[in-house]
Amino acid sequence: MKLQLVPPAEAFRASFLRALREFQHEGLPWWIGGDLELAEQDFAAFVAKKLADANRSTTTAVPKTHRWAIAEDQFVGRIAIHHALNDALRIEGGHIGYDTVPSVRGRGVATEMLRQALPVARALGLREVLLTCDDTNTASVRVIEKNGGSLRETRALAANRPPKRYYWISLLDES
Repeated sequence: MKLQLVPPAEAFRASFLRALREFQHEGLPWWIGGDLELAEQDFAAFVAKKLADANRSTTTAVPKTHRWAIAEDQFVGRIAIHHALNDALRIEGGHIGYDTVPSVRGRGVATEMLRQALPVARALGLREVLLTCDDTNTASVRVIEKNGGSLRETRALAANRPPKRYYWISLLDES
């Protein structure tokens, strides 16, 4: 599957909303955060808000750059790059988080999204990036390791949850 990462755009409204419904059906409405209603009622404002996140900094949130994975003019996934880490992101989340639309999983979408996002992170001035995933998330483990992730630690965060893996990927030019 040939895909490209693009900034969020109104042109992908229909396929984005279809993907949103797939995530909801799977029981993962959290990936869109509190913006679910905004996306459905005013997609232009939703897109503007996602684009503005790159310049938004609060006491609890750091700026992040959103990119959407597009294949054959359809939204197939999303990836976000935090420009820095705060205490919460150091524990859970890391610099980069991604999701693949359920109907296109298993086709290398997440691996390619992460591969294309690493130069974006480098352009933001990051020298290395932290990615976290549950120890039981074998798909994410493969995605991160295929992109050069080095496992530095596995830590139990709570008794009722799987351990969390902490991977780092160097963005330094090796040439």
